Amino acid sequence: MARPRRVAVVFNPATGGGDTAGRKRDTQEALEGAGVEVLWLETTLEDPGQGLTAKAVAEGVDLVMAQGGDGTVMACVTGLAGTEVPLAVLPGGTGNLLATNFDIPSDLERAVEVALEGDRVRLDVAAMDDDRFVVMGGIGFDAAMLRDADPKLKESLGAVAYVLSGFKHLRRRATRFRLRLDDRRIDRTGQGVLVGNLGRLQGGLPVMPDARPDDGLLDVAVLQTRTVLDWLTLAWRVLLRRPRKDPQLELFTARRVEVSCDRPQPVERDGDPLDTPRDHLVVEVVPAALTLCVPSTKGSSR
Repeated sequence: MARPRRVAVVFNPATGGGDTAGRKRDTQEALEGAGVEVLWLETTLEDPGQGLTAKAVAEGVDLVMAQGGDGTVMACVTGLAGTEVPLAVLPGGTGNLLATNFDIPSDLERAVEVALEGDRVRLDVAAMDDDRFVVMGGIGFDAAMLRDADPKLKESLGAVAYVLSGFKHLRRRATRFRLRLDDRRIDRTGQGVLVGNLGRLQGGLPVMPDARPDDGLLDVAVLQTRTVLDWLTLAWRVLLRRPRKDPQLELFTARRVEVSCDRPQPVERDGDPLDTPRDHLVVEVVPAALTLCVPSTKGSSR
């Protein structure tokens, strides 16, 4: 694998705390020290990253680095899906679900090393409308938890902020979900539905431990929790990594997932909530659509 010579950094100045100039300076210095040419692209409200990524690809960069929160990473995934240009994730936000699932370092210098010297893996992506995501999307509880997490607590406490937000939603009214999984139809009542390629949520919790990002399938988890006791039981089993079936968490796989519900619910993709609740969504797998930079299994990037 040839070492990248020209890279683009899609930088979100609104994430990572208040010292935007310091974060930008540190990243520029790290890349200058690595001897690569840098195309610097800052996100805006009008372009959270997808258009910038397309610009970088059109200008012939060897690598795109996403430095921001989960929304920035997802925008870069959307812009790179279906191309041969790899994506690298640099520390910059509070969630960083993709980095969590691939053990990409949260230290800037080591993350740059992974980007330039690490391995490359080809991953499936999930398509929801015009968005592409890699880790997980959801409707219901998890989206409400992400949407309502306090921004200041996210900056100071990280993943704990999502746990605190989740506590507020434990008694959410149950929703009736109608799912179509390829040609199979099922009806369930519960708190939410998760659809994804990778199984770890914020804090590294393995909600879908058998999910694989390169098998051409989407994994589906239906949260059938209705009481606080249900939540406590599920949380205990997830924390203990117990390899058993849970009545509160039913798992499926499919290439195409259609979800309808009896009333609009919040929706998220890779940790980034949609602005408007929905009562219907469709997610389809796009096999082997993205190249990701990951820690080397041989070198010092691990």
